[in-house]
Amino acid sequence: MAQMQSLSIRIPDEDFQWLLAQPDSSARTPSEKLRALLQRAREEQAGQQDPELCAQWMRQLVQAFGDDMASIERKRQQHSDLLAAVIEHVPGIMALLVAGRPAQDDNAAASCEALIALRCFRFISALLKGGITSTPATYGDGVYEKHLPDIIELAQIISTRKGKETNHG
Repeated sequence: MAQMQSLSIRIPDEDFQWLLAQPDSSARTPSEKLRALLQRAREEQAGQQDPELCAQWMRQLVQAFGDDMASIERKRQQHSDLLAAVIEHVPGIMALLVAGRPAQDDNAAASCEALIALRCFRFISALLKGGITSTPATYGDGVYEKHLPDIIELAQIISTRKGKETNHG
């Protein structure tokens, strides 16, 4: 075990009450809670250097939201493919933005861009799959219908432009 050092600090009562209210089953005293917070901060800092650790951390950050949505889905017996796609893809994209810093050379920047593009387009594809059916799996009516016209217009413009480039070199 690491050698322990004493630390004496004064903090506002509001911060002290917040510290005491932090949920951690293994940390009961203020000292244990502060050590747990320091450990978490160290893990987060390490995660900012490693995309896989960062992805785990990002998934932990959205876990409570996902759990709440799963509870709602069980009660309502309804599912949202849109929210499921967001919960699945966004933490990985965020992890690459936080921890996927490319080295200072052109090849690393291009490979980082390619990986982020891959993840983003997988996410976009997952979202657009919901627009295929006449009754997409969402909680609210018209969620896709509200946004699809703009997406369709953009896709048509891209398709037209790409068609001209292909036909006219």
